[in-house]
Amino acid sequence: MIFYLSLIDNQEDKDKFEYIYTNFRHTMLYEAKYILRDEDMAEDAVHEAFIKIIKNISKISTENRNRLRSLLVLIVKQKSIDMIRKNEKEETDYVENIEKIQDENEEIHDEVLDKVLSIHGVRHMMGIIAELEDAYKIPLELKLFHEYSNKEIAEILDLSEGHVRIRIFRARQQIIKKYEQENE
Repeated sequence: MIFYLSLIDNQEDKDKFEYIYTNFRHTMLYEAKYILRDEDMAEDAVHEAFIKIIKNISKISTENRNRLRSLLVLIVKQKSIDMIRKNEKEETDYVENIEKIQDENEEIHDEVLDKVLSIHGVRHMMGIIAELEDAYKIPLELKLFHEYSNKEIAEILDLSEGHVRIRIFRARQQIIKKYEQENE
């Protein structure tokens, strides 16, 4: 609580905040835990709520305890929901970044595969592909030789498009690795 009090300038507001902290901290923590289902995140939400309360302490009235409790619960609920949204956004951004990297790597691998085709010919490539595990070989063959889209391959193999992309990506990596080993 000392940290929070150090952020407040006048004694009247410090007393008001001390009253809020002492009487409602546990209620706020309970509400945050209920929403977030994680104690550490709940404590972070309560901390953010207290920072918001400090910024608006002069506007907050402590005369009506029920109204004050409702306000504090509303603030901590909003902070908890904001944390959930932020985590969902971070997870979405992470997945999008992975897909972007995979797409960029796919373009690079396509160039290498084109060189392999031009240097050693189709038979050699087919020999390397034939050595792959079926999980990687089948999606790659559907993509390269039958020119199916990832969506069509996903439907044929009953996989998600993401799994198809990953399998084709890994197949290409294995082919490049095999090619590089042969040329060492």
